[in-house]
Amino acid sequence: MTRKEILGKTFELINDYQSSVASGEKSVINYHQPHQLKDKIDLKLPSKAGNYDNLFSDIEKYMKHSVHTSHKQFLNQLYSGENLPALIGEFITALTNTSMYTYEVAPLATLIEKELINKMCRIAGFTDGGGTFTTGGSNANMLAMMSARNKLLPDIKKNGLMGAQTLAVFVSDQSHYSFDTAANILGIGSDHVYKIKSDSHGRMLIEDLVKAIETSLIKGETPFFIAATAGTTLLGAFDPLDEIAEIAQNYKIWMHVDGSFGGSIILSTKYKYLFNGIERADSFTWNPHKLMNVPLIASVLLVKEKDRLLKNLTNLDTDYIYHDNDVQEYNLGKQS
Repeated sequence: MTRKEILGKTFELINDYQSSVASGEKSVINYHQPHQLKDKIDLKLPSKAGNYDNLFSDIEKYMKHSVHTSHKQFLNQLYSGENLPALIGEFITALTNTSMYTYEVAPLATLIEKELINKMCRIAGFTDGGGTFTTGGSNANMLAMMSARNKLLPDIKKNGLMGAQTLAVFVSDQSHYSFDTAANILGIGSDHVYKIKSDSHGRMLIEDLVKAIETSLIKGETPFFIAATAGTTLLGAFDPLDEIAEIAQNYKIWMHVDGSFGGSIILSTKYKYLFNGIERADSFTWNPHKLMNVPLIASVLLVKEKDRLLKNLTNLDTDYIYHDNDVQEYNLGKQS
């Protein structure tokens, strides 16, 4: 087969799959227990090369036994649906197969990412903001916490945590588990993550937040990070951002907004009021792959101060890859 024939057959299979899922012809899932699936599909790696007929057969089997996440009845996760232009973009990204650390190796991709970041910052009210695409909401939340920690204690990047003051984190009792994970990875410890009570709608209670901060101060800890949630996992609740921002400002604490699930609601004219106060936050996690139907993974961390990630997260000697030239500001890997 020629390359054109191979690609043609591949896209024929893709189109047939997408059409049958979109029409509802296929069920959401053709479920089997692990042992049943192993009996149906030969998963052993062959010692000899196969041919393209084998590949096409494997593609059909894979699509048949995968969960059809673009199906209208796929309601099990926080992501679903299909966005055809975004899907095509995913194909092109794989085709061009590059990394984003320097402008030299990804010129147009770099310009596209910077423009997207700038646009998303403007939407969030970060008039002089910046950001970076991440490997997911958990990663973005951890980078936000790390940035807050390193802003407060800049020497920690070189000296480490030994002898550093005890830090305290404040999150809703409805918040994502990634904040506990981040506290563990960053050496803060999950015992120093205060879970603030929520009301009957799942929204953080301001009076309990203040009480927890005061308790932390009495213990001799340093409160440094408050995470509000814009769309909790279980209830889809939005914490009162403006009120939390007021508390963060009074106590000089970094305020982060985890919009992993509900971040895209900021685009809604009807419900944008839920983001009142977002412009006062220091950082914002936004996952377009949740409500905008773009392919996994599309996650971004936005910060109010343009150079904050570069200042807070990096201090390495990277001259071997980031050479002095007139496009330094376009070498995005320096802040990753």
